[in-house]
Amino acid sequence: MISFDQVLLLQKKVESAVQKIVELKSENDALRSKCSELTNALSEKTELLNSFTADEQKIESSIKDALNQLNTIEDAIVTQSGTKDAAASKTEQPASAAQPSPKTAPAAKPVNAAPKAPAAPVSNPVSPAPAEPQQSLDISTDKEETNSEEETVEEKFDIF
Repeated sequence: MISFDQVLLLQKKVESAVQKIVELKSENDALRSKCSELTNALSEKTELLNSFTADEQKIESSIKDALNQLNTIEDAIVTQSGTKDAAASKTEQPASAAQPSPKTAPAAKPVNAAPKAPAAPVSNPVSPAPAEPQQSLDISTDKEETNSEEETVEEKFDIF
């Protein structure tokens, strides 16, 4: 037979199991609520990401359109300057043939000659390459000799 002590022990175990079930149900409800909140937040973030992606695509499209417009303008300018250069070279060829060659020009000006007004500039169909900036490097050193005279040595180097 079953003793009274065994029934009491069974009752305590049932009560603790019921209490544990109540705790687990409340924890489960809290976790479900948290899961629902996170799901909603995820949905909002996904919508925001989609919005940013759409905006990014619009921005990228706008930048590409602007670059295409700039390329079109650049091409038009290059084409236009190319036709001007070709037309200018055709009109300048006879004028350049009429100018004396440098070999026949006088070697030096007389000392008392008055300066002439500068001639009208002739446009060159081929633009010269831009001159590279020249930089000079000054190196100064002070040396003290045994007779207590100071000698300064200055050297300049051109860097190309």
